[in-house]
Amino acid sequence: MLGRLFSSATGSIGKSRRQAQPLPPPDISRVLKPQRTEAATVAALSHAETLGEEAERALDGLAEQFETWMRRDLDALRYAWADAQLPESTAEDYRRLYTCAHNITGAAPSYGYPAVSRLSKSLCQLLSHTKPGENAPLINLHVEACRAAIAAGPVGDASHSVADAVCDALERRVAAKLAG
Repeated sequence: MLGRLFSSATGSIGKSRRQAQPLPPPDISRVLKPQRTEAATVAALSHAETLGEEAERALDGLAEQFETWMRRDLDALRYAWADAQLPESTAEDYRRLYTCAHNITGAAPSYGYPAVSRLSKSLCQLLSHTKPGENAPLINLHVEACRAAIAAGPVGDASHSVADAVCDALERRVAAKLAG
């Protein structure tokens, strides 16, 4: 029954309307880019190489500043630690020490010092569970390890393996301290 109803409905529509005209093909020229000629491709590659070389030169120029910035952050950490060691130190002094360590944690990998980032992260974990006057030897080990890792420089497999060993040892001590 539905078939008859459908065929009678389409038969009456077909008689009252004109035949459907085929649609023109869509214009996709704005979506597709024209093919590059070989010369244009070579020019584009040359331009990309030039941009890459300029970026490398700029990064090399910044690399010298990375060490300066890293040493500045380390100085801030050392000064904050000196203030926190004073007999009249407060929780605010420890918060400032934590902030310095936290800043180094975020910046050190960008400067090429991943071990320093690990050390300062471990220091942040320790400081988040430390009251003024507590854990001074362990905090001092972290600060001095950061100083030594920065002094060793950001390059060299030997310095990374030594730094990793120091990081592992300090992270274990912090975990044990926090657990006990």
